[in-house]
Amino acid sequence: MKIAVLLLCLCCSANGANILGFFPTPFRSHYWFVRSLLVKLAERGHNLTVYTMFPDSSQSTEYLEIDIRPCMPTQRIATGMLNETFGSDLMGFFNMYFNIQPKSSQELLKCSPMKELLSSTDKFDLMITEFGHNDWYAQFAYKFDCPLISIFSNMILSWLSGTIGAINNPSFVPDANTGVCPIPMMSFADRLRNTYRYVMMHTVGLFYTTIPAEKFAREVFGSDIPTVKEVVKNSSVTFFNNYPSLHSAMPVPPNLIQVGGMNIGPTKDLPENIEKFINESKHGVVYFCMGSLLRGETFPPEKREAFLYAFSKIPQRVLWKWEGDVLPGKSDNIMISKWMPQRDILAHPNVKLFISHGGLLGTSEAVYEGVPVLGIPIFGDQRTNIKSLEANGAGELLDYNEISKEVVLEKIQRLLNDPKYKENAKLLSDRYRDRPMSPLDTAVYWTEYVIRHKGAPHLRTAAADMPWYQYLLLDVIAFIVAVLVAGLLIIYYTTKFILRAIYGLICGGGAKKGSSKSDKKKRN
Repeated sequence: MKIAVLLLCLCCSANGANILGFFPTPFRSHYWFVRSLLVKLAERGHNLTVYTMFPDSSQSTEYLEIDIRPCMPTQRIATGMLNETFGSDLMGFFNMYFNIQPKSSQELLKCSPMKELLSSTDKFDLMITEFGHNDWYAQFAYKFDCPLISIFSNMILSWLSGTIGAINNPSFVPDANTGVCPIPMMSFADRLRNTYRYVMMHTVGLFYTTIPAEKFAREVFGSDIPTVKEVVKNSSVTFFNNYPSLHSAMPVPPNLIQVGGMNIGPTKDLPENIEKFINESKHGVVYFCMGSLLRGETFPPEKREAFLYAFSKIPQRVLWKWEGDVLPGKSDNIMISKWMPQRDILAHPNVKLFISHGGLLGTSEAVYEGVPVLGIPIFGDQRTNIKSLEANGAGELLDYNEISKEVVLEKIQRLLNDPKYKENAKLLSDRYRDRPMSPLDTAVYWTEYVIRHKGAPHLRTAAADMPWYQYLLLDVIAFIVAVLVAGLLIIYYTTKFILRAIYGLICGGGAKKGSSKSDKKKRN
């Protein structure tokens, strides 16, 4: 029996592909979204070499993780102050979101792991990476002559969707960072804002990401390589964190695959102290977490006191992910911890409300478990996510600048006491879960499909190779208009010529007769 198992393992290993994963983005949630896929691929016998800012040292990893934190000391952990309004200014968003990348790229190439990768002669069957910030590392797929899979941990960015041939219409497809929701339909003001954001993201993104990435790629890989855009355009498939039951439905080509909730795995046992705290709460529990990027301890005192006041007025207990050692003014119904197992907490039936910044991973976990959400969006796609929950009746948005004792208490009480929020959250959960395959199984299937079919170029739509004017049929429209105008001009001038000829025949003949009679009179 042991020999049979050993032979089976050897068989799986022999059939496994060599996969390169490259994830230098300094946001933990971005890597955590894709990690479930990497683990599953390793379990299926594939050999993975993964470069990451967030190696998992707490448990044995199923694949080779190469820690690149020492390569980028300025990006060990990206954290934000909650008293900064990141999302209020578009240029501020670009400065925060993109300017870290050129610096990190220079730092990245100075360390030995990256030097070894650049000089490596290893053979890879596939590369998996995330795009959207600085895409020069797509050229590793060209260097190793292997298919490329791109991943987005949120909704696909508008300036990249067109590159891979997806429909990119701001009239009904929101930009991930616009903060509008098309359910049931965007208003004129929303469509105007969304269009403005599309144009700005395309224009500014060109100068902040595309041009710098292209320049840097040629410095690293040489001048005889295809453009970064060309390599990205040839991605075999693109996975992104969306599903129509939460966000809006959008038309997608076969190689753009929605795997919203891929990060949601089986639940684990809660730590004993947290489970006891939840179980003993007669009125349920409120879970408060602002994610891995934003630290709760950076709340200004007046904002913190607003929540402390509201929590002291409700009968529910509160789990608060608080990174500080103490929480001044904490009431007896509050438990704080620097880390909490969010996935497992939200799965507990006694959790009645999730207060969140609206990050898509936490939002999808709450949706999956049918927990209403009070969202405080700070930047990026968070407002769009909360707006989608509002449109589905499963949550409410709390503007950061409007936080006060009265507003926070009123919203928390409404979400806890009005049964429609729980009912709508349950309906949304049912729709979100109802799929032919789990999102993780979907991602695994298409990943192995790409490997089996040598990049699966047949999945790519021809739209990816079209310039924008052809994609929008502007050349065809221009030709039809030109033909119609030419036809109308021909008809106009032909008719004009015929009418003049007829007029000349009629009026010209009469003039000659009149002139001959006049001449005859003069001669007499």
